[in-house]
Amino acid sequence: MQPVPLLLPWRLHYVPLCASTERDLSRCLQQGTEPPLAVVARRQRYGVGQHGRQWQSPAGGLWLSAAIPWQRPLSPAAAEQLPRRMAAALAAELAPWTAEASPPLTIKSPNDLMVGQRKLAGVLSSVTWRGGQPRLLRFGIGLNGRHPIAPPGITLEQWLNGRCPRFDQLLLIGLGAIERLAREAGNWDTEPCL
Repeated sequence: MQPVPLLLPWRLHYVPLCASTERDLSRCLQQGTEPPLAVVARRQRYGVGQHGRQWQSPAGGLWLSAAIPWQRPLSPAAAEQLPRRMAAALAAELAPWTAEASPPLTIKSPNDLMVGQRKLAGVLSSVTWRGGQPRLLRFGIGLNGRHPIAPPGITLEQWLNGRCPRFDQLLLIGLGAIERLAREAGNWDTEPCL
């Protein structure tokens, strides 16, 4: 499968092991690294999910935190929909791999990708505001790829009967989802969130 080329000039910070890609992203931004910036780890010791829950992050999945600059208007209502829109963008980027898989991929509001009752991925989002205007969008993506996992989790490898994108392909899927969300942002005021 041919990946869609990325359009943003990403600064990529790769670490084999970290406590949390979210913490590393914050540190990079505080040190002055300009976005678009992505921190990706092979493994995380303390991956962070929704409401601060710990996310299993062994080698074989995609553990990604990213920030993109934002200059467009963003209403508080649209900001609240970011997790769901990010989940939808990730599902769309996975579609070339998962279109014929069963059961189908669904979104559990507000931010989880589910295969039946089993969790495949989770996303986080936040907005940095300055003077009432959005300046930075941040995203976290945890995507189970090819690694041992206990129910109720599921990996792409389990769901796709042994097939799974390579790590570099998972990274392109994650960054592609962020770019897809940014491209579709112009329609947010006229199109309802799925």
